[in-house]
Amino acid sequence: MPSFLSVRAPALHPSALHPSALHPSALHPSALHPSARLASALVATVLAATALLGCGTSHGPDDAGADGGGRDAGEARDAGPGLDAGAPADGGGDAGERDASVGTCGAMDARRIACPELLCDGIDLWYWSGDRCFSLDCGACEGADCDRGFVSEADCRAEHAECDASLCQASGGEWLFWGEECGHFVCGVAPPQICVIGVPVCDCGPEQLFVPGVGCQFDVSCTMRPGGTREELCLMSGGTWEPICCDTECGEYCPLPCTSMACNCGPGRVYEDGRGCVQATRCYERAATESCGLPGARCEDGTICCDRCGGAGCEGRPTCRPPVCSDVPEIDECGNNRAAP
Repeated sequence: MPSFLSVRAPALHPSALHPSALHPSALHPSALHPSARLASALVATVLAATALLGCGTSHGPDDAGADGGGRDAGEARDAGPGLDAGAPADGGGDAGERDASVGTCGAMDARRIACPELLCDGIDLWYWSGDRCFSLDCGACEGADCDRGFVSEADCRAEHAECDASLCQASGGEWLFWGEECGHFVCGVAPPQICVIGVPVCDCGPEQLFVPGVGCQFDVSCTMRPGGTREELCLMSGGTWEPICCDTECGEYCPLPCTSMACNCGPGRVYEDGRGCVQATRCYERAATESCGLPGARCEDGTICCDRCGGAGCEGRPTCRPPVCSDVPEIDECGNNRAAP
């Protein structure tokens, strides 16, 4: 007996996303778009069936969240390349299956050794993270695929040119490598599908959709998207309309001292004209000194995500910074003294 059920609800027509749908009267089942009523019924069916079947496997603390529980103080966070794209949620038809997250398009198991114990005298090699090629200097690599690296970035790119991630980015799309969606975006909107595990997908923007094996393509149905005021788009896309002077960027407020109304999109998202709050790669690709606490974020090459910790615990938010390589055993890669009282 399967341990879970998964159902793909029919895609909603863009008109079903108009701000008028936020009115309380639109929440009555009779007022819903036919595809939305069907999606609601399918969800209810899945929940009822799941309650009857029970869970085929037990879930411990490691299943509870992105980090599976608390982190040890002062320990470097894994925010570098080599992120696992996860597995297809429903066994067919979604972004995970189309891109085959195993094989040549899946992330290679290769990670940089921040502080090599031996002399680093190997050759520089390139590896595939699942959405881009990255280099590891002088053989300072750990993982099962360290001996399968490419001698040049060009070779690495050529090998993965037909992967969904490459096609998406080459055709102007944005590859959401932190992946928690059930399918590629359609006309700039995540499809209303139900799945157990989200995967990386392509967002081609408000006027295009992703075609497997091709990339982002214009679709006439995307021009039927409803408009709205800045406030309506903000609220419709999950933001809040506040007197914060200007729209937030990746959850951070602007420093300008005014009280003009603007959109607070929350962590990991930015406000985009005509769309409202959207996920943005720049919120997850973090440079040195930038915060990296957002689940799925990764630091630029040569830096790691670190908490600044001491005897009283960790302070502030984790940031990307170069590793500290010390001969003192008590000093970790983030420069924290683990033996501090």
